Amino acid sequence: MSPPNRNDDLCPVQFSQGQLNLSYRTFGTGALPLIAFHGFGRTGQDFSVFEQALGDGFTIHAFDLPFHGESPASSERAERPFTPVELRDYYTAFAEHIGAQKLTLLGYSLGGRVALSLLETMPERISRAVLIAPDGLKPRPWYRALASSPWGRARYRSFIARPQRVHGIAHALKSTGLLRDKMHRFIIGQTDTRPKRELLHDVWLSYRQLEVDLFDVIANLHEHGIRLDLIFGEFDSVIKSRLGHKLAAFAPEVITVHEVPLGHQLLTSEVAALVRDLLATDATRR
Repeated sequence: MSPPNRNDDLCPVQFSQGQLNLSYRTFGTGALPLIAFHGFGRTGQDFSVFEQALGDGFTIHAFDLPFHGESPASSERAERPFTPVELRDYYTAFAEHIGAQKLTLLGYSLGGRVALSLLETMPERISRAVLIAPDGLKPRPWYRALASSPWGRARYRSFIARPQRVHGIAHALKSTGLLRDKMHRFIIGQTDTRPKRELLHDVWLSYRQLEVDLFDVIANLHEHGIRLDLIFGEFDSVIKSRLGHKLAAFAPEVITVHEVPLGHQLLTSEVAALVRDLLATDATRR
């Protein structure tokens, strides 16, 4: 099979499998393949900051997730959500496309949730994983129940046109001290325009089946010899490091938690250097 197109000008290229057609950017020229997943409302371009630290050892394929960047998706996916099997088949085909037996995973925030799903469904194709403030470490039964019912999905749709009630609740919780200032700014900042609310609606509903069984993930880490590093910001009010510590307590021999003196914005050159060091010491840790 011919190798994938390089996009040295940082313009994304596309890869299709089944009904998924996603774009990705490639950074670095190293021998080891790494696939990277960005956070909500962002694009794979965010991983350009990792090229200097990782580019000699890895080739980074940074995907635009559905509904983001150059990977548009139909809003009908809110009724027909992405499934773990669909993502497994897509990234297994991508591994074949680039001629990779094994992949390293790098996921940030929402992208961490995607990476966790792959650790559950295709661990045989994964050599290593580093997740940065990953979503998906905490079960959210209310979210699953709302997103799975027609009534709940209607409530999500109504929020697009009429956000005042939700915003009012957020303001009231902030005024009583039940919602921290940083979290309040995050909520309002992510939903203060209609396009942002439409993106939130599409992502929340179409990604709703990507809820992993973390004990299955732990079992896969053991069975396939995969190390998992979790990186959190000490001052992150969105995804707390305690979630990582709770998970690592069940499997400290394969999961390690790291904290850095930052908030939720963690795709920085300093974190890239930490990821480089973690991957470089992998051989001595096994």
